[in-house]
Amino acid sequence: MINIREAEITDLRALQEIGCQTYREHFSDIWSATGISDFLNQDFSPSTLENSLNSLKQVWLVASDESGKVVGFAKVNLSKPAPISGEVGLELQKIYFLKSEAGRGYGKQLLSYIHDLALERRESLIWLDVLKTNLSARRFYAKQGFQERGEIPFQTDKVAIGMVVMVCQLPMT
Repeated sequence: MINIREAEITDLRALQEIGCQTYREHFSDIWSATGISDFLNQDFSPSTLENSLNSLKQVWLVASDESGKVVGFAKVNLSKPAPISGEVGLELQKIYFLKSEAGRGYGKQLLSYIHDLALERRESLIWLDVLKTNLSARRFYAKQGFQERGEIPFQTDKVAIGMVVMVCQLPMT
């Protein structure tokens, strides 16, 4: 079981550390050493994180284990148009856990929290994009009710891969 809460500005350093660590653990093979460093220095810089944490259109979530250790996080963007369809909904931009925490059901718990957050914010859908080559993530999201809608381009400094856009429609109340 994990504890999930919305991140605050005081979580900036923890988000920076876990963001860089988890991204390197999961995606270092698709970047050159310089490319991944440049990407992380931009995406998880203190100023980028501070602006994002202060934004009313973005929500960061921190996931901690029972001892209080941060084991994962998520970033969502509210009311954002999805690629391909243009439908507006909650974008699940980032959801990462330490590799050492894989297989414990944490991803499902955090995704359930995000689902509830989307309903609370009256979003009509949740959408995300996932690496075309990440078959296990695509299967995971499909089991959680997401459907593939098409592909969009994505490229690192090392390789062109492509992303699959997945959408989960939410019940309208």
